[in-house]
Amino acid sequence: MAQNHKIIQLQALIQRHRSAPSARPAACLATGVAALDSLLAGGLPNGGIVELVSTTLGKGATSLRLAVLRHASGQQQWTALIDGGDHFDPQSAGPEVLANLLWVRCQSATEAMRSADLLLRDGNLPLVVLDLRGNAAADLRRIPDPHWYRLQRALEPAATAFFALTPRAMIPCAQVRLLLHSHLGLEALELEQEAIVRTLRLEMTRQRAAIHEPEIFAQTG
Repeated sequence: MAQNHKIIQLQALIQRHRSAPSARPAACLATGVAALDSLLAGGLPNGGIVELVSTTLGKGATSLRLAVLRHASGQQQWTALIDGGDHFDPQSAGPEVLANLLWVRCQSATEAMRSADLLLRDGNLPLVVLDLRGNAAADLRRIPDPHWYRLQRALEPAATAFFALTPRAMIPCAQVRLLLHSHLGLEALELEQEAIVRTLRLEMTRQRAAIHEPEIFAQTG
């Protein structure tokens, strides 16, 4: 019953934000993160799923997610963040990010997947971010593979970029899969978000429709 109420709330939010700027027909959506945009040849591809695997719920992936949201907000783009485990800290984002963010708080992976399905079929947002890093392993195992293919089919005709953060490789139809290498120590507690992002290393482990050997791009400077 509570889950159905959450979906009804999301449908109402979608209606409220139909005045958001139309999704651009470009082939990809730049993230403003040099390492990410370089590996993806310009940005997140529209109509495809990019999976970022981060094995820990640490500051690395969290800082990267925030950097992507901040860049989108700076471009006056509405973004949806589907928070699978309800771990997003709005205070860390700041008012400039929240002003253009549709934050969907979920209590389970099933609820998060249903929310993603609604948003992708709506097709009104340039960027949808799904974060499942805070969900328990048992919860994630309840997501059948066909559900991911359903999202992919909903996404293909839309000019929408879909960025999924997961604790392990789990999206069989991901167009691109990236592995985040983060070796942050206690000193990271003193670093700004931008500085943390510059220390991250991304490895591409999968790219559909192309023969691609895994490579590592380390952002410098």
